[in-house]
Amino acid sequence: MILKPLKSEFNKDFHDRIWKAKNYVREHYEDLKKLSVGQHKLDKEICEGAYINIAEYDNKDNPPWESHLEFVDIQIIFEGAEDYIIANTSELKPKEYDKATDYHNWEGEGTVRLTLTPGNILILLPYDAHRVGLAPKTGKTHVKKGIVKVPYKAWFFIL
Repeated sequence: MILKPLKSEFNKDFHDRIWKAKNYVREHYEDLKKLSVGQHKLDKEICEGAYINIAEYDNKDNPPWESHLEFVDIQIIFEGAEDYIIANTSELKPKEYDKATDYHNWEGEGTVRLTLTPGNILILLPYDAHRVGLAPKTGKTHVKKGIVKVPYKAWFFIL
């Protein structure tokens, strides 16, 4: 999510890359939906190092907080639905960070809860800690989703 002061500067390279990734997902949605579970490289038209993780699971009762320092997440639901709880990392207590997997764990309470369904995307930046996979109000579902990972380290905290 992008929430910034109105007077903040615009980083054209960063926004162009995210826009390319969003358009790529829109234009290749049906093909991406057919990918098997696992990691798949994406065309370099987005940027060098971009890939998609395909995952399938049933909604979770108590997923952990996570964020990623080196990649922007673009979350896409292909089947089912899931709720996300999101908080700015400045509002949470940091726990361990695993550089090898780019997985940063947190603890605390979230500030935003939303439901993602097929046909919507959610863009999460490194300071957007998130709990994913929660059951929506309509009840538990089986989820198939993609997480497009777009390298971020070149613009670390410069939006």
